[in-house]
Amino acid sequence: MIAKRRHTGQVRRGAILKALIPVFCLFLWTSVAAAANPEAVVQSGTNQVLDLLREYPGNPQVFRNKIRAVVDNYFDFNAIAKKALGPQWQQLSPTYRQEFTQEFSRLLFNTYIGKIQGYDGQNISYALVQQGPTRAQVRSWVAGDQNMAAIHVDYYLHLNNGKWKVDDVVIEGVGLVTSYRAQFNSILARSSFDDLLRQLKVKAAQG
Repeated sequence: MIAKRRHTGQVRRGAILKALIPVFCLFLWTSVAAAANPEAVVQSGTNQVLDLLREYPGNPQVFRNKIRAVVDNYFDFNAIAKKALGPQWQQLSPTYRQEFTQEFSRLLFNTYIGKIQGYDGQNISYALVQQGPTRAQVRSWVAGDQNMAAIHVDYYLHLNNGKWKVDDVVIEGVGLVTSYRAQFNSILARSSFDDLLRQLKVKAAQG
């Protein structure tokens, strides 16, 4: 019975992680005042995403459009793309950088937005772990139960033109930037940047 319960908890934990990734990666900011506090940015943004999910339960396209309309203004995809690509970024022309960022952001959005409806009302708490002049880390916990330990998510933010913007998300020790950098490096090790961009476009278009 104990083994079965543990297995059930692991399955639930995996399902919740998959469902929560988009919630934590695609959140919004509410106001300029909130931007002064990284923790408030994360909390208010996550709440807005969940509110949209409840408001449009049967209309994913409207929900998707509303999220996309605002997320580009506040989520620093350029910084994420630069960090994920690594040294290759410095060798790219401005045009290539823009195209790569555009396709990468589209891939992230398309990959995660389809899973967001898996969120099942778990309680979420937040804490500011550290904050410097231009960098901050905010940690959140998704409540567990007797079969599942709490899930923690770390947000890494940087100050950009007076606003806190996320440039990495780490879920249970697995980082968004680190994961994609490994994939990109693997492709670049055996092929060209043009081939990487082509593959990125194909995957992004599948969303």
